[in-house]
Amino acid sequence: MRVGSEDILLPTTMVGNYPNPRWYDGLPNSKLPPGTLVYDSITREAYEDAVLAIVHDQESAGLDIISDGRVHGGDSPYGQVIYHYYERMRGYEMHGPNIGLPIYSSLYAPTVVGEVSRRSSFAMDTLRAVRRATRKPIKISYQGIHVLAAASNDEYYKDMRDLAIAIAKAYREDFKELADVGVEIVQLDEFLWPYEMGDWQIEVFNLAMDDIPGIQFWAHACWGNYGGTPGFLDEETAREFDSYVLDKRADDAPAPERAKAIFPQVKDTHMHVLNYEVGRTGPADLEPLREHNWDRDFVAGVIDVKSTITETAQEVARRIRAVLEYVPAERLGLTTDCGLVLLQRMTAQAKLRALADGAAIVRQELAAANGGAKRPAAGATA
Repeated sequence: MRVGSEDILLPTTMVGNYPNPRWYDGLPNSKLPPGTLVYDSITREAYEDAVLAIVHDQESAGLDIISDGRVHGGDSPYGQVIYHYYERMRGYEMHGPNIGLPIYSSLYAPTVVGEVSRRSSFAMDTLRAVRRATRKPIKISYQGIHVLAAASNDEYYKDMRDLAIAIAKAYREDFKELADVGVEIVQLDEFLWPYEMGDWQIEVFNLAMDDIPGIQFWAHACWGNYGGTPGFLDEETAREFDSYVLDKRADDAPAPERAKAIFPQVKDTHMHVLNYEVGRTGPADLEPLREHNWDRDFVAGVIDVKSTITETAQEVARRIRAVLEYVPAERLGLTTDCGLVLLQRMTAQAKLRALADGAAIVRQELAAANGGAKRPAAGATA
């Protein structure tokens, strides 16, 4: 699989949020003000040290692509990450009704009161900190455009598509700046796609990423990750709690079919790489790749982040072999099912090692099947 300027066999990485070092979350300056992410020398040192620790966990595990880990701080590193983006855009006031999602139920939907545009960079300080900490290829994650539009209390545009276009343009500005500095991969996390993926969702995704040179764009379609619970409230419960409801489906609507729900429309996006989980759900969700002839690279989640039990390298290798029945090795990457932030850091570290070790087993098998040694992935161990 092509990563930046090199070909890596079965490259390994992780998705999204990673547990912050506990010393960092305990500091007053881990709760950063709006605007520039790092605003003084003390905060910069603490932030870059936290990033360095997370990069070290990935490198020591043997991962080939290093993720930013979403070091944003705050009391709720899983849900509160959305505010990182709203605070850095004009047109928002940071108050509104509760969001009607179990994972965000204690959070509010910021109110759109004017034209939305980028106020300051979403990720430049993050990219620079990760770049200082590693020489390996880097992946920077962004919250999905659809997610940010849906979680807004829109009193200005009154049309989710128009709001999403404005957010996409703000993202596009950011992507251009990151491309100038140099980043191999940008990943957008779209956990609402399995519930609704139509023409405008595809339009705004493409608007944000088209014609940005030098960046490989990945999309992580998520099946949900908050203690294994469903992501949406039914209408009756939402009315009871007077929540702001993101789920517009009728009560009797069928549950999303995960991968089947995003095909074939996901083929109309201009992404370079699609990623979703199979570690917990199993290989059945890979059938749409074959049915709809997905001919781009695919990154499979093969580590169950909802389980506190660490997989063995052999278990991971078995999952990889199952994926290879659907995706050829030269177009396959490997990752965690979703973010690891809800796990203890020591468990997250162990799961990353299992991922890298399982990939190493399968690389050796592929090399043997091809009749000789094949160059392993960067940093891989035998």
